[in-house]
Amino acid sequence: MSNTDKKSFVIKRKGARFIMIKIYDAVCVYDKTLRFSWKLSGDCGQKNYQIRLYDEDNICVWDSGICESVNRHDIFCTAELEPETAYHWEVSCEGTDGSKDRAEGNSFVTGISSWSAKWVEPGRTRKPITDLAQPITTVIEQDDPREKLDPAVYMRKVFILEEQPEKAGLYVTAHGIYALWVNGTLVSDFLAPGNTSYGKRLEYQAIDVRAHLHSGENVIGVVLADGWYTGKIGAVGIGQQYGKESALLFQLNLTEKDGCRRTIGSDEAVKWNEGAWEFADLIVGESYDAGKERDGWLEAGYDDSDWKPVVLRDYGYEELELQSIEPVRVLRTITPKVCRTPNGELLIDAGENIVGYVSFELQLEAGQEVKLEYTETVDKEGNFLRNIIGQNKQQTDYYRCAKSGVCKWRPLFSFHGFQYVRITGTDDTNPEHYRIDVIGTPLETTGEFTCSDPRLNQLQENILRSQTGNMICIPTDCPQRERTGWTGDMQIYAPTACYEMDVEQFLRHWLADMRNEQLEDGQIPHIIPYFPSHDVMKPDWVKIIIAAGWSDAAVIVPWRLYEAYGDIRILEENYEMMRKYMDFVECVTKENPENEEYTEERKKWLSYVWNTSFQYGDWLAPSIVRNQLPPTITGYEAATLMYAYTTDLMAQICTALSENQAEFKENAGRGIGEEKRIYFSERASHYRDLNEKIRDAYAKEYMNPDGTMKKEFQGIYVLALAMHAVPEETKEATVKHLTDMIHENGDCLDTGFLSIPFLLETLYENGECELANTLLFQDASPSWLYEVKMGATTVWETWEAVDPDGNPKDFSLNHFAFGCVGEYLFRHILGIQRVEPGWKKVRIAPDVNCGLEYAKGSYDSIWGRISVEWKKTADGVDLKIELPPDVELVEIEE
Repeated sequence: MSNTDKKSFVIKRKGARFIMIKIYDAVCVYDKTLRFSWKLSGDCGQKNYQIRLYDEDNICVWDSGICESVNRHDIFCTAELEPETAYHWEVSCEGTDGSKDRAEGNSFVTGISSWSAKWVEPGRTRKPITDLAQPITTVIEQDDPREKLDPAVYMRKVFILEEQPEKAGLYVTAHGIYALWVNGTLVSDFLAPGNTSYGKRLEYQAIDVRAHLHSGENVIGVVLADGWYTGKIGAVGIGQQYGKESALLFQLNLTEKDGCRRTIGSDEAVKWNEGAWEFADLIVGESYDAGKERDGWLEAGYDDSDWKPVVLRDYGYEELELQSIEPVRVLRTITPKVCRTPNGELLIDAGENIVGYVSFELQLEAGQEVKLEYTETVDKEGNFLRNIIGQNKQQTDYYRCAKSGVCKWRPLFSFHGFQYVRITGTDDTNPEHYRIDVIGTPLETTGEFTCSDPRLNQLQENILRSQTGNMICIPTDCPQRERTGWTGDMQIYAPTACYEMDVEQFLRHWLADMRNEQLEDGQIPHIIPYFPSHDVMKPDWVKIIIAAGWSDAAVIVPWRLYEAYGDIRILEENYEMMRKYMDFVECVTKENPENEEYTEERKKWLSYVWNTSFQYGDWLAPSIVRNQLPPTITGYEAATLMYAYTTDLMAQICTALSENQAEFKENAGRGIGEEKRIYFSERASHYRDLNEKIRDAYAKEYMNPDGTMKKEFQGIYVLALAMHAVPEETKEATVKHLTDMIHENGDCLDTGFLSIPFLLETLYENGECELANTLLFQDASPSWLYEVKMGATTVWETWEAVDPDGNPKDFSLNHFAFGCVGEYLFRHILGIQRVEPGWKKVRIAPDVNCGLEYAKGSYDSIWGRISVEWKKTADGVDLKIELPPDVELVEIEE
C-alpha cells in the first residue's frame, strides 16, 4: 500500500460470536480413513473440540475425546468402519472465551462388503467402427450419427419380495454410463459411474432404495449408454477404446425385518432389449424416438417374454471402488432467449457460455422430429456457426414424437458446451417451453471478487464459469471438443482453482487416477485418465510420452493442494509418483540429441538440459500461432526451465516431509520417524543441488552474455526469471529486455501455456508492478480483457479465438487455463496472501495503486473466510479486513 496514506484501517474477526458456520461432509480418502472438517466464526479462537461418530442404530462407535487444539480441518478418525453401514457424526467446540457450540455433520454409507453379482452384457453385434485413427480431423459436415452409432440398451430384472425390507442398499456400476430406475423411480445420478482410469479404477455407487421397494413384484430397470467406455471420446473421437461392448453390474443387498440377509444381483435372469434411444453418445449427443419406447417396462406386470437373455462376463471386481467425490448434478437452470437469426433459423440463446443441455416441453405432431444443434458462438451477423469441428463432435440431439400432444424430453446420457442451440423441426418461440440445465460437480465456491472496473468483474465471472464447466468428474480442457484431463491445463490453473473453489477432494480424486496411469518407468501421460486413442496424437518418432509442463503436473498439483489446504498427507500419498517421475526425467535429461558433436565442457552442462523427446513448449503463445511457427520452437528452453521449477518444488516437498511432526494430538503417531526424516532431508539436498545445476546449465546453453535469450520470446524471458535461471549479474538487463519486448508489442502479452501463470507475478517481483497492471487492464488483442471486450462469458482456449472483426475461429471458447490470472486478482488486487501452507498465517497486501477506485472480496480458507475491502477516498484509503478465528495476520504490507 505504498505511496498512499490510509484514511482508516480496521481489522476484525468475522462474526459477533463463537459459532459453527460450516460443517463439511465427512469423506474417506485413499488410505480408507475418515476425515472431518468444520469452520468457525466469532471473536475468539477455538480452545478444544470433541467429535463423536454414530452408527445407524445411533450407537457411538468412536469418540475423539476432548482435544485441546485449534485444528478443525482433516481430523482423522481411527475407527474401523463396518461395510454397508450408515454413519453420522457431530462435533462440539469450546471457544477461548468459554462459549460453546455443537453441530451435526452429514450421514454417509460405507461400501459393499463383497460382490456376488455377475457382469452382464447384451448379446448383440455392434456396428463396425469406421472412425479415423488420426489427429484432430477437420471434418465439419458429417453423416447422420444414427447410421454409425448403436442404440442404448434396456435391461430389466424382476424379483419378488414378501414385504418391504428393513434395509436395502443397491450397489451399481457399468462399463458405460447408466440410468437406473427402481419400480419406475429414477434413483441414479447423472453420468454415473463417472470418468476414472478404467482398467485400473472403476467407481460404483451406493444407493438406498428401501423406500422404493414393496411387497410383491419389483423391477430394476436400466438404460445403458456408451459413456466414456465405448463412446466417441477424446480429441480424436474414436469409439470402443476400453472395450467392444457396454456392461452392467448391480447388487441389491437386503436386510429383512427379522435380520435375515438376502442378495439380488445382476445375473442370467436379467433381460435386455433396445428401445427409444437410437443412440446415446456422451459427445455426439442423443437420438430419442418416443415411438420406440417400451411403455411400462419399468413397472411390475410388464410382458418381457420377447426380451433377450444377457451374456455373463467375468470382468472381476478388483478395480471397483466406492465413489469418493460428489456426483455430477444440475447446478442451476436458465430460461433462454428464443429468437430468429438473420437467415431465419430458430435459435436458443443461453446468454452465457455454459455446460449442460436443453430440455423442452413442446406441442408436437406424431412423427415430428426436433433437432437441437449446440454451439458456443454465432458468426458476426448473428447466424448459427459451428466453431467446434472434428470427428464425432456433432453435439446434436434428436427427438421424434410418438403421438400428437405435449412432449417433454431431456437428455440423460450426454451434455454439451454451448451458448446457442439451433432448433429445427418446430416453430415454437416461447422461451417458457425450453429450459437449460447447467451441470457440474457441486464444488463449494470459496473465492469472491468485485471491483470498480466492470471488465475485471466480468473476467472473474468468466474464470469461475470456465472452472465450473470444466470440472465434470475430472478437470477437463474443454467441455465440447475433447473433454479430457489435460495435465498441463490443470497445473497451470491449480492456484486459481484453489482460490475459486474447494477443489481438495476433487483433485485428490484425479491424482489417484494419475497414480494409476503412471507407467512402470515413471512416465506420466499428458492426459489423465489416459485414453488409449491419445497415442494417435503423438508423432511417429515420439517414443517417450512425457512432456515438460504437462507431465510435471504430477509434482505441481500436489504441491499446490498442499499449499492451499495444508494437509501433509497430500504429499505423502503422491510422493512415490513424484519421485518415480523425477527419476525418469533425470535419466532423460542426461541424454543428448544424436548426430551432434559436443565439447567435453558443454557435455557437462547438457546433462542438466532437457533437449530430447517431444515438447509442447510455451503452447499457444500468440506470436507463435500468428506467425505459424512450429509449436515446439520453444520446446527445449521451456522444458529445461520447467525442470528447474519441478526440482525446486521437490526440494520444498521433501523438506516439508522431513519436517513433518505430529503438531496436534489428533495426529499423534503420524510423524514419519527418524529414518524417513533423514531420507527426505537427503532428497531435499539432492533436488536443491540439481536445481542449481539446471539453472546454471540453462544460462550457459540458452542465454547470451548480455542477459538476452538466444530465442526472443516473451514467455521464455518470463520463465527464466520466474525459475531464477538468470544470473544475478545480468538480471537487471534481462528484466529491462522483457519490459522492452512488452512495450514493443503494444503493451500486450505474448505468453503461452507455460509462461502465463508467471507473467504478472514475475513483473511484480522484479519491480514492474505498473507494467503488470497495464497488462491486466489491457483490452487490445491479445489480452484477458480483449476477450471481455469481444463479449466472452468464459475464458478462451487461445488469445485470439475471435478476431477484432468479430469472426470466430475454430477454437474452444471455454478453456480455464488462461484464467490462471485469477490468482493475481486475489493475491495482489485484494492482497490476500498465504504465508505458510494451509492459511494459518496470512499477509494482507492489496495493491491500492493498481488503477481501481475500490476492490472487495474474500477467500474462504480451511479456517474460515478472509475478507478484504479497500476504497480510495479524498484523504487516502479505507481498508477493512476480516479474519476467522485462529488465523494469524503476520503483516500488512504498506
